[in-house]
Amino acid sequence: MNQHTTTHSKLIAIFTEKLNLEMPKPGMDLLATNYIDSLALVDLILNLEEQFGLRISLETLDLEVFRTLDSISRFVESGQTV
Repeated sequence: MNQHTTTHSKLIAIFTEKLNLEMPKPGMDLLATNYIDSLALVDLILNLEEQFGLRISLETLDLEVFRTLDSISRFVESGQTV
């Protein structure tokens, strides 16, 4: 299993098991469609930090990172922090 597939699988598990949300459709804008609200976004960020060892600052948060499942996956795989 390659890194992208592993990351994607872990993200799906976070959405379904931790956030209690159905798997988002590919390319779905999670913010514009209100698929995740502000509380779910904070919960998502906390789960990403825990699962992937990231540090994400709410003060410098770039919401574009959290628009789609693919953009979240790319962010996680880059290992960057915001």
